[in-house]
Amino acid sequence: MTMRIGIGSPPMGAAEMGAGAIINLLKGDPWLTNKSDGRPGERIVTSWLWDDTGTVLRLKLRPNVFFHDDTPLTPDIAAKSLRTAAATYSSFRSVASVEPEGTDTIVLKLKERNSFILPDLTAILVVKPDNRNIGTGPYRLVSREKENNDAKLTAFARYYRGRPALGAIDVTNYPTQRKAWAGLMRGDIDMLYEVSREAVEFVEAESTVNTYSFPRPYYIPLTFNVRHPVLADARVRRAINEAVDRASLVREGLRGRGSPSDGPVFPQNWAYTPPQTPFTYNPANARRLLDEAGYPARPNPETAVPIRFQFKCLVFAGDQRFDRIALLVQKQLADVSIHLQLVPVDLDALGKLVAAGNFDSFLMEMSGRSLSRVYEFWRSQAGPINSGYMAADGVLDRIRAGGTDDEIRAATVELGRVMHAEPPAAFLVWQETSRAVLSTFDVVPEPKRDILTNLWMWRPASAPKQARQ
Repeated sequence: MTMRIGIGSPPMGAAEMGAGAIINLLKGDPWLTNKSDGRPGERIVTSWLWDDTGTVLRLKLRPNVFFHDDTPLTPDIAAKSLRTAAATYSSFRSVASVEPEGTDTIVLKLKERNSFILPDLTAILVVKPDNRNIGTGPYRLVSREKENNDAKLTAFARYYRGRPALGAIDVTNYPTQRKAWAGLMRGDIDMLYEVSREAVEFVEAESTVNTYSFPRPYYIPLTFNVRHPVLADARVRRAINEAVDRASLVREGLRGRGSPSDGPVFPQNWAYTPPQTPFTYNPANARRLLDEAGYPARPNPETAVPIRFQFKCLVFAGDQRFDRIALLVQKQLADVSIHLQLVPVDLDALGKLVAAGNFDSFLMEMSGRSLSRVYEFWRSQAGPINSGYMAADGVLDRIRAGGTDDEIRAATVELGRVMHAEPPAAFLVWQETSRAVLSTFDVVPEPKRDILTNLWMWRPASAPKQARQ
């Protein structure tokens, strides 16, 4: 039986989004799995051991793992695969060498301690060193169209966890959510990859469809360029944080499908601790801070609304999530006499402008599941954001070099304190998403987890529900 998955948005951005994310989940296994609390669990690697210095890591490989071309995974191939794939992860700049050892082990030797190595192994796929389309996952990639990213995959009989019950997976991209939903109702597809927030309640009411919601480890911040002449003042950045009503953003911007954000660390992560002094919605205090910083509300000759200052915000164009949140933030800042000018740009342009530091602020989602992603986004000169922010560099380096859970957790608490005193952004909301599957399939859900992680275990339903008349 074939599972047909529809994606209700045009293909855009990185190859790892949308169809790319599904293909990666099915064609390749990561070296380690990511547990719900952000800790690593066994997958292709069954055990791992650091030496006393914290700079030598031994990874034991699972036996009887095969690539889709029936090549067995050996330590030599595993070492080559990891060397190739890890080059794109900043944490692996700490790795001096990756070498095979014996019949079932590879050894990583580091130049320095780095607590992000294991978490990042949960995001790196095991693929053939000379062909990234050949993996070890439950489904083998048969074809992938370059123009629209549609793909076909077939079950891999030698999958080490057992042959998948569903014989094939077809992935189809639709230009809009509405057309993808219509395809589900017509029976053209069996699963809607992501249900828009506007349609979730309607989809949940459909008796022939089951919906599965889960919190995404992605937050939406309003990120500041601290080189901006006004935003350079931490009092201004704190005032903006207090002018934002996060509960309203969740209620109106996400239609209740999310939660307020108090920082860049995912609340389900084992190292997360609620900040001792979180920002609360307090527009009166925001106005006081702005007055104190030397930005009183002045009459605006162009409008009847007084203004303190204005700055621009780049917004990813074409995605209603960001448009709606940006408009609400714009209105809330206007209530304290700040004019936020929204500038819609496409994803490629946004990335280039942010990397060049050519922005006042921007609004886009970021990953917060792993502390390594937190480091990459907010450590100066570490990742894709060139905002001039350096206040948290020291504490982020402490998290990276942490040798024990207590050291990492204590540094994470300190990170919250620093980001309150010297905020790099207004952290707004965490998101929730939903997937919809026809009831003709038995899904294997886990609480608060994406159902796609267990797609290889799905089966045709023994007694499907009857369609409504």
